[in-house]
Amino acid sequence: MVIKTDNIHTLTLHNIDPDHIGFAIYPLKIGHKQMQKFHSPNRRTFCTIIYLTCGQIGVHIDRCVCHLGRQQVISLHPSTVMSLSMEDGHTEGWMIHFEENFFTRRYTDHALYQFSFFKEQRTSPYDIGLEEVAGWPFILETMHREYLNRRPDANNILRSYLNIIMGTISRQIHSRPQELPRSEKEEKIIAFERLLGEYYRTQRFPSYYADQLFISSNYLNRLCKERRGVSAGQMIRQRVLLEAERLLIHTYKNISEVSFLLGFDNVSYFITFFKKKYGVSPDEFRKLQ
Repeated sequence: MVIKTDNIHTLTLHNIDPDHIGFAIYPLKIGHKQMQKFHSPNRRTFCTIIYLTCGQIGVHIDRCVCHLGRQQVISLHPSTVMSLSMEDGHTEGWMIHFEENFFTRRYTDHALYQFSFFKEQRTSPYDIGLEEVAGWPFILETMHREYLNRRPDANNILRSYLNIIMGTISRQIHSRPQELPRSEKEEKIIAFERLLGEYYRTQRFPSYYADQLFISSNYLNRLCKERRGVSAGQMIRQRVLLEAERLLIHTYKNISEVSFLLGFDNVSYFITFFKKKYGVSPDEFRKLQ
């Protein structure tokens, strides 16, 4: 069952730890005060990795629900709307949260995107192999200790172990290491996607984003088709529709409120815009969920 709320709240790491260092790690247990923050639909300004060693939880990601079980892990984009629900009375594991710039301070800009699971949100968990299961307790407990002690060199140690964790997850997905080639084109597209996540409510024309990226609209369009398979205009519309889905599924807001939040001046136009994509009205879409 999808959890609904009046508003989709945005969580920052300050909500998790007021004295955070761009990173947080803690054991996942029933009743843990940090766990409770994720019970209602939320957006985050940080990346999240959840690893279960015992029990089962439900992970609601946008329109999808998956079940995370023993020795499974899932990574969550900041761009998703997510909530967690307990499905087992005895659940244990770990939650890792980190801001992208915490990781890139040691590596390079967009370094996270060498890991395919951070490029595109997956809505099912990954199984952790037996070899990795044996080594992860030491790594996670060491990370937790370094996080709590806050020694001067702790950040570099945490980044190194975080890189190992993500490399291990990537290994579960691919039999051979997969790295995205670093290129100016890919970095431009990533920058466009970030801008789009910030301004899609008010800026619906590719020309605005092209100006921000210091390129022409035609070049932005070519990049989008080459790298993402759709035009820049389609990417903008897809982002607006994704947010419409989230508001319809996760909140009690009426269609007029959803239309207003998405920057539409006219409710009728929003309904037409939505129906053109889904074949049903926003109200009908909500009932189908």
